Amino acid sequence: MSNADEKRVQKLAGSKGFHLEKAGHGKEHGRFYLMNVHESARTRSGVAEHEFSFSLAEAEAWLAAYVK
Repeated sequence: MSNADEKRVQKLAGSKGFHLEKAGHGKEHGRFYLMNVHESARTRSGVAEHEFSFSLAEAEAWLAAYVK
């Protein structure tokens, strides 16, 4: 996915009360965290081997399905 895709998902996250952050090193490298702005906490991804991180496509799908 491109930088434009990342910016699109970042806007979607912001509109739903989340912030998209790039994960650091190790097995999470290249993945993203969805931070709940109001709770200052990472969101669980539901992906077994990556409990709190998402690929960009996974984050976009999760946000699209999210309803407050």
